[in-house]
Amino acid sequence: MGDTSITKEPLMMSTPNDSAVDMGYIEDKAPDDSIDEIKHFKAAMKKMNGGDMTIEIDNVDSGSKSSETVSSDSGTSSFLSSVSKHGAKMEKFVTDNQSSVRKVMIGLFCFLYLAYFITALIFGATKDCVNTVPLICLTCIVLAFVVLHYIWTHFGEDVKVKCFRPCLESIENKKTKNVLKWLFVLIVIGSFLSVIISTVINQPSNLISVAGFVFFVILLFIFSEHRSQIKWRPILGGFTLQFMFAVFILKWDLGYKIFHFLGQQVQVFLSYTDVGSRMVFGDKFMDHFFAMKVLPVVIFFSCFISVLYHLGIMQMIIGKIAFVMRLMLGTTAAESLCAAGNIFVGQTEAPILIRPFLEKMTKSELHAVMTGGFATIAGGVLAAYVSFGVPAEHLLCASVMNAPCALAVSKLLFPETEKSKISKKTHIDNQSSNYRNVLEAAAAGASASIGLVANIAANLIAFLALLAFVNAVLSWFGGFVCFPDLSFEWICSYVFMPVAFLMGVEWKDARIVGELIGIKTFLNEFVAYEQLSQFINTRRDCADGIILSPKSEIIATYALCGFANLSSIGIQLGGLTPMAPNRASDLASVVLKALFGGIVACLMTASIAGLLIVHVPDDMSSCIDMNSTTMVTNSSLLFNTTEPSNILYTILTNTTLSS
Repeated sequence: MGDTSITKEPLMMSTPNDSAVDMGYIEDKAPDDSIDEIKHFKAAMKKMNGGDMTIEIDNVDSGSKSSETVSSDSGTSSFLSSVSKHGAKMEKFVTDNQSSVRKVMIGLFCFLYLAYFITALIFGATKDCVNTVPLICLTCIVLAFVVLHYIWTHFGEDVKVKCFRPCLESIENKKTKNVLKWLFVLIVIGSFLSVIISTVINQPSNLISVAGFVFFVILLFIFSEHRSQIKWRPILGGFTLQFMFAVFILKWDLGYKIFHFLGQQVQVFLSYTDVGSRMVFGDKFMDHFFAMKVLPVVIFFSCFISVLYHLGIMQMIIGKIAFVMRLMLGTTAAESLCAAGNIFVGQTEAPILIRPFLEKMTKSELHAVMTGGFATIAGGVLAAYVSFGVPAEHLLCASVMNAPCALAVSKLLFPETEKSKISKKTHIDNQSSNYRNVLEAAAAGASASIGLVANIAANLIAFLALLAFVNAVLSWFGGFVCFPDLSFEWICSYVFMPVAFLMGVEWKDARIVGELIGIKTFLNEFVAYEQLSQFINTRRDCADGIILSPKSEIIATYALCGFANLSSIGIQLGGLTPMAPNRASDLASVVLKALFGGIVACLMTASIAGLLIVHVPDDMSSCIDMNSTTMVTNSSLLFNTTEPSNILYTILTNTTLSS
């Protein structure tokens, strides 16, 4: 090939309008390079203009003009355009007829489920299939909720006008109100006395728990901020609701079976976490129980809660519980909603439900919000405690009981002395989800738990290390007086031993439970529950070591169920202050009293449990050695140096202390 150049020829393009466009001149380029460049240029113009393009260039080798024609697939473009138009029309139709489309979809779903339900009943009666009783119960429950929701949505106003309003008007006069009020009080007191008397007759030692409950009430009254202005309705209403929950679960056989069943289902549900843990950490993930078994449960449960919030289920449940508490206690809607939210979410997440009202709250209302946070635990950590082996049914019961008790304790410890600015607000609108779909909500929930998991792990590392150091120092000082076994747990066991006994713990177990209460108060409840799980597993496995009685285990489970510890002070102030910056000083002024209220609320709930427990459930019966059928008894002392009582002490066994 000679040294040639491309002569100036106009570069012409056939556009969709079939009009030639002068694209300029190409000069001083090598032939191959120029052809490649034109091809790239042609492709770019094709994307911009669409349609057919014809580009003519000079072939400098042969001296003849060649034409390269590229045609686009106009048929494909036409098809895609048609699909797009029909899709837009369908989207517009669905948007304009949302109500009708929703009804059709619901009707189709109901028809398909009915077909499935009938098929399940037929197969359950004729073939060896899974028992259909749970499916029938679930269907009836959902159907009842749907029917009630439909009636309330479509006929709620008529029911209010024709039923509720006439009833309320008939008791408007003061005399009728007083008669009904005292009648209700007498019924409640009579019911309480009958339950207490029947319990004490069967188990006289349970009367100690009654004395403990009264002691805690007197203690709260002594430390009350404004004793002369105490309003007893929220206090008595809160304790009544707490007692009703306890009777339903601990005294009524059907109630216990329901919560026991729910607890079993929670355990099964949380066990699915192992699938993800095994995938990430391998088959031996159980070798690192806490990091690879317990913490992933928090992630999974947080993901699930986020999905429930997105679907609006959690808001509905919290709203109904808040309505009941507001009706019974007479507290404001914001206080009740926050207390109900604390049953499911943490001490910094629940106040988000009432964030717009925090700045307008009185000091008593702020105290109630903080006390509720201290007295309850979050669903994520509850799931972690279940994975330890702590009975799920009692954790669920404690979480529910602590919510109304926290409000009652708060109103006794810090009565309302100001006029509430939010008392007229009878309903708080549910917050809508910010997520576009369930998958985004699930992913966000899992991501949000990273901070919680990191916080749990970091706190355990720090507090266990700090505890080891404190115990080493105490042991060093104790060695000078021939008592090297002096430790933080030893001190706590004696300080809180009377408290444990007043709650109904057997005297032989009081030091152990007192130690757990001290660890929960001064460190955190996670460490205390981890230690309690060691005692529970020792009894279940019939292993050597200290064994608590089943009743003491249950009471300890209730006493530890709360965030009321010193480290939570910083967590609450750090979470609430950004939500209400102008109330920072008020929050700081009531936080210590709220912490005290949270601690006492947990102990009062444990006292109620100690009062009502008469017969230990079969699944919690005392450990029997299957080989020798001999009872394993609690014959060891808590601080026997030859058999350390807890996992925290074992950390120190490999540490040599020198004086």
